[in-house]
Amino acid sequence: MSAAEGPASGGVLVDARGLTKVYPAAWGSGRPPVRALDGFDLTVTEGEIVCLIGPSGSGKSTALRALNGLEHPDAGTLRVLGHDLLDPELDMDLVRADVGMVFQHFNLFPHRTVLDNLTLAPVLVRGRPVDEARREALELLERVGIADKAGERPGRLSGGQKQRVAIARALAMHPRLMLFDEPTSALDPEMVGEVLEVMRDLAHRMTMVVVTHEMGFAREVATRVAFLDGGRVVEEGPPSGVLDQPRHPRTRAFLERVLVGRPRPTP
Repeated sequence: MSAAEGPASGGVLVDARGLTKVYPAAWGSGRPPVRALDGFDLTVTEGEIVCLIGPSGSGKSTALRALNGLEHPDAGTLRVLGHDLLDPELDMDLVRADVGMVFQHFNLFPHRTVLDNLTLAPVLVRGRPVDEARREALELLERVGIADKAGERPGRLSGGQKQRVAIARALAMHPRLMLFDEPTSALDPEMVGEVLEVMRDLAHRMTMVVVTHEMGFAREVATRVAFLDGGRVVEEGPPSGVLDQPRHPRTRAFLERVLVGRPRPTP
């Protein structure tokens, strides 16, 4: 590990400053490059639940993926758990062992059972005994309500069940930080609630950064909401402020669209 400091033991877990990420246009398309991040700033302290909201293309998923080293910013500074993620010599596996990530489309191993999906990383990366990893995996599956699916393969599960497996798999590594990239966007409407309920339970236990379009979840669970537009945070604060009394015109316009037909609390 070449980072100047070791993993953070408390306080600030994420410190992103001035991140930029530009994707070049496809050759011959005649389109300009895409600035997915354009001066992105975000600080997350231990115990916070931060929800990133904003229109499609505002940089939410790119920002979240940068926090796990899946996207490499072109400029700026980024420290996660005390590690400099822009250090080219940093062993990203050290960081990812402590940062859990849940994707839109589950990313489970289709040829492995649910139980295998949960035990592979703890055994191979953390070096835990197989019996211990299996015991904890079954406890996690019980916590997310699908202990009876331990011997099934992902192809036999519903979307909501797959996402709960993905959450349990991330928890099996005992992460200090959990990242969720629109975890309900690929689910049928009736399955959204069961996944959000698991996340509500997690919110009392750990630090989370969540990209979401579920404004009700953000209002109920988040300690802070950050609204992104054009690759940067243009407004952030407690849910009661950002969602009910937005100051920035872009935030107001966005919320008027996504909350159409839903009652808004009276200021």
